[in-house]
Amino acid sequence: MNPKQNEGTALIVFFLVVALIAITRFTSLRPYWGSLEMRPTSTITVNGIAKKDQVNQIASFTAGVESIEATKEDALNKANESMNQLISKVKQFGVREEDIQTEQATVYQETEYVTEPMPMEIQAVEGSVDGSGVSSMMYPRPSTKPRKGSWRANNSVSIKLREAKRAESLLAILNDSGANYVYGPNFTIDNAETAGDELLSEAVANARAKAESIATANKQKVGKIISLSEGGSYSPMYSAFETAMPMTAGMNKTITDANLEPGSSSTSKSVTVTFELN
Repeated sequence: MNPKQNEGTALIVFFLVVALIAITRFTSLRPYWGSLEMRPTSTITVNGIAKKDQVNQIASFTAGVESIEATKEDALNKANESMNQLISKVKQFGVREEDIQTEQATVYQETEYVTEPMPMEIQAVEGSVDGSGVSSMMYPRPSTKPRKGSWRANNSVSIKLREAKRAESLLAILNDSGANYVYGPNFTIDNAETAGDELLSEAVANARAKAESIATANKQKVGKIISLSEGGSYSPMYSAFETAMPMTAGMNKTITDANLEPGSSSTSKSVTVTFELN
């Protein structure tokens, strides 16, 4: 084989190698190029919701005492003593210490406004009917001045009873405790957050069912979830309002126990989901 033939063969081999390398690189890059193609994606966005009714297990109360005394110390001591007795009765009833929380404890001195008598003033008025030319008219000029009054101390606690069916008995104890006011019970469920988490998958399933109904009408199929936003859970609170007045000397009336019904609460979860359509 002459030198020219060798040179031609070498060139052919060179071009074949270059072509092979180019084909290999082109083939390896094709998937990457394909992923960059801008093709429109068909999607659908729907809302989903799930609800669950549960019997209320929690009964919440607020109870407070108030004392009015001439000195700050007496007002505080009386209020604290009454509150300590109230909390002791609540604990004896079976309410746990961590379910009793102080809401507020205040003490302040009242300001009283006293009307002080003032001397009568005489004003001359012309044109009297007695011929003297002057008549006299007297009128008072009252005046009010502030002054320090009695001391008022308030103390209140919130109470969480984890057995709603015993709410009537606890309410009777609070009404008989000497509390100046009692609010409640407010009935709620015990596991609102857990119930909301359990409803999440049901809400997504509800959204998918809606999307599939719409997609079927358009001869499409629902694919994977593109995006999902979660709404809040909602659990309404039911309350039975009761006010307790303190017993005073000479009062021996019996308070009739209230018939309280815990009822139920509806917990809901909502989602907004965007699905891919095929």
